[in-house]
Amino acid sequence: MSESFSLVVDRHHAFGVLATLRLAAQPARRFTLQEAAIVARALKAVAQGASDERQIFMSPIASDHDFEASVEQDGIVVRAEGCVEARLAWPETLALAEQLRQASSG
Repeated sequence: MSESFSLVVDRHHAFGVLATLRLAAQPARRFTLQEAAIVARALKAVAQGASDERQIFMSPIASDHDFEASVEQDGIVVRAEGCVEARLAWPETLALAEQLRQASSG
């Protein structure tokens, strides 16, 4: 089963413009625009089969929670300590990658 996500770009008083990812019942993760671009490229690469990576990890500077995703055959599984795993099928993974890319373009 796949989970939905939301991505909101807003201004933070200390970090400037941030992309805030909310995924299922997990804590929000806040990415700088540069971090959003990095995660977007990684997600797109694994979704399109251009990367053999099995894990994507980012510890965003403006977030209290890491972004940790395992790459599986049918999509990614995002984990947060103490929370239920969130699954994104490949189409959702690509949609998230595109939204992060757009957010990073500012």
